[in-house]
Amino acid sequence: WTVVERRGHAALYAGVHSLGQSWETIHIGWTGPIRVKGTKKTIPPHEMTDEDKSALQKLLWETGHIVPIFLDNKSHGHYEGYCKEVLWPLFHYVVWSDSTNGQAEKKNWADYVAVNRQFADTIIKTYRQGDTICIHDYHLLLVPEMLRASIPDAPVGLFFHATFPSSEIFRCLTSKEPFIYLFIYFVQDYLTAQFINHYPTILCIARNEILQGMLGANLVGFQTYSYARHFISSSTRVLGCESTQVGVNSNGQIVSVGAFPIGIDVERVHTFRQQPGVEPKMNAIRDMYAGKKIIIGRDKLDSTKGVLQKLHAFEKFLAIYPEWRNKVVLIQVATPTFGDHSKLETKVSETVSHINGLFGSLEFTPVHYYHQDIDRDEYYALLSVADAGLITCVRDGMNTTSFEYIICQHKTHSPLILSEFAGTAGSLSAAILVNPWDYAGVAKALNDALIMSPEEKLSRHGQLYKHVTNHTASFWAHSFVKGLVSCTEEQSLQSHSTPALNVDALKSTYIGSKKRLMFFDYDGTLTPIVSLPSDAKPSNDMLTSLRVLCQNPLNVVWIISGRDQATLDEWIGSKVDNIGLSAEHGCYIKPPGAEKWTSIVSNVDMSWKQDVAEIFEYYTERTQGSMVEYKKSSITWHYRNADATYGAFQAKECQNHLENAIVSKLPVEILVGKKNLEVRPMAINKGEIVKRILSQNPDADMVICAGDDKTDEDMFRMLSNIHQQTFPGSAPVSPHDPPSRSSSFSLLPPQSPLLPEKAVSLFSITVGPPEKKTMANWHVDSSSEVV
Repeated sequence: WTVVERRGHAALYAGVHSLGQSWETIHIGWTGPIRVKGTKKTIPPHEMTDEDKSALQKLLWETGHIVPIFLDNKSHGHYEGYCKEVLWPLFHYVVWSDSTNGQAEKKNWADYVAVNRQFADTIIKTYRQGDTICIHDYHLLLVPEMLRASIPDAPVGLFFHATFPSSEIFRCLTSKEPFIYLFIYFVQDYLTAQFINHYPTILCIARNEILQGMLGANLVGFQTYSYARHFISSSTRVLGCESTQVGVNSNGQIVSVGAFPIGIDVERVHTFRQQPGVEPKMNAIRDMYAGKKIIIGRDKLDSTKGVLQKLHAFEKFLAIYPEWRNKVVLIQVATPTFGDHSKLETKVSETVSHINGLFGSLEFTPVHYYHQDIDRDEYYALLSVADAGLITCVRDGMNTTSFEYIICQHKTHSPLILSEFAGTAGSLSAAILVNPWDYAGVAKALNDALIMSPEEKLSRHGQLYKHVTNHTASFWAHSFVKGLVSCTEEQSLQSHSTPALNVDALKSTYIGSKKRLMFFDYDGTLTPIVSLPSDAKPSNDMLTSLRVLCQNPLNVVWIISGRDQATLDEWIGSKVDNIGLSAEHGCYIKPPGAEKWTSIVSNVDMSWKQDVAEIFEYYTERTQGSMVEYKKSSITWHYRNADATYGAFQAKECQNHLENAIVSKLPVEILVGKKNLEVRPMAINKGEIVKRILSQNPDADMVICAGDDKTDEDMFRMLSNIHQQTFPGSAPVSPHDPPSRSSSFSLLPPQSPLLPEKAVSLFSITVGPPEKKTMANWHVDSSSEVV
């Protein structure tokens, strides 16, 4: 046996290989076709004998800790079928135009699932406790969720190397059960309104499963921020997940989403371009085009790579800049790739002939087109002799050719013309960025590149070279793995069942303390959730309990609520003396004994409220049973009394509308509550108010904090973060700690600016089931238990 690396994945291989410097690495992958040495014959892996498989497994493990997967005949439906015919076009904004009977898609989807299952089973078999799992690209999008079902505590990262489209494109992904289309076609006139509301969900099983599969990971990485944003948007719109600035809340589990631009192995490229065979080929190319400026293009022959657009732009260049005729040549190498691209190849060949016939002669040919693979020496020779590099992809995940071009141009500094739709465009701002559909714009960029002064060339190249050499494949791989480890540690604080409140420990700590700080949410914590917010008036038992607590001079009691000031004054402030009130999630406070409210947001721009109000009113008009609640610093849309299914659907649409129109432009955030959406200033939350009150009570030695929803997690998170920052080397206090540990701990050290005097006992209590994901260290089942 001879083992060689597959061509075309050098950046990925280099990144994975570099991880061996810091970790023990195991590489699990499909063997691909196995070639008989000295011939073009290949053996399908599933036809190999057990003896051959065993020998190959041993060799691969000894070669580089590689675990091979021998896929059966389902590999064709998986790779050539679903991956290349469905996912690849969709992710690159190519929506299908050919109608089919759906049978091929159905079989290919089944093969896609089966191959993902085979990968997952192999990973589970290989996994050891403490391992970190990294999964690569769109071929294995279902694997994270499959792993989560069997090894729920394993750190799983998924890196998506291709582009990820906007949610409008992703939602075009078809069903895995095509016959439903025919059923609806014949009976749609007879369907009830209720069924019509449900059948879009039936049609979207495949896209839902793909998103849910991806959300099984702890961290999902993308090449650029825009791809990450599109994924979050798709999760919000298709699955109805709650999104944050840094991830997606899927079934109570925060899945981190980030951008990790890949790089190349710079040293390897330097080595290859200095090979003995490169220099003679460079000289041969220069001699062949002596006295001519050379523009280089090297792409796969794929509609997403923009070869046809490049040729049209070059034709435009020769038309509007006649002074360059007979002085410039375009050398375009189009590498054959998977699939039937005969139509594109015909169009490209016809366009090349058209340009050469229009602007060429017997002595001169402006376009030299090669539809073939070229060897490595020729490739680096082309990149090195170019007077300009031209990359006009209409959609590309990253495009590492641009990085290799920059390394090869370290002596001559020829400029790079790069499509703004390449993933690298966001990193290579010193390149000349172009829209490949704007032929005149590309033509101007070519002219600018060819007449650019040496000083500007050097300046631009210096910026590009610095980025490429600093952000290598090794840097990418280590960044992604470190990010995965970091977010997994953070998520582990919320990954276990929360123990029931130890009332005896609470009582004994209370009796032994000398000053207690108490923070209580209102709705869902002191009172149960009701259909109409105006009906959640305080019970006599609750008011009596609050009065008893507030009469004790050792207690400082606060109600930290999302309610407005007038409601809190009427329901609590007028009936309980010496109690602190915080309204609208911390935007307004009224300390114990105070007569007036203090605004925390007096200097915060509230001009966004009108835009949000218009959006909420729009959805209120179209969602029977919904209503808008106006507060001084926030606006809430309630849909508790709307139809459950339709209300949830409208809430998803409204959330997406807000994210696109408001959140992406202004410093506000959306809180997805229990049957409501609330928009508030980003910098103000309950956690900040708790932090403020802590700093004002440095002699407190006990903190009780109770809440039930996401807004209350800000309080729990603040208290947890204070502990983590105070004692970075200590074991984190988390729900899975034994009750003796989590009932009381040192919250702040003597030098802390918040509570400088002594250690503090903390009881953070959430209202809900034990499996609820929370930063609190205790739980109770209902608001009546809090009272």
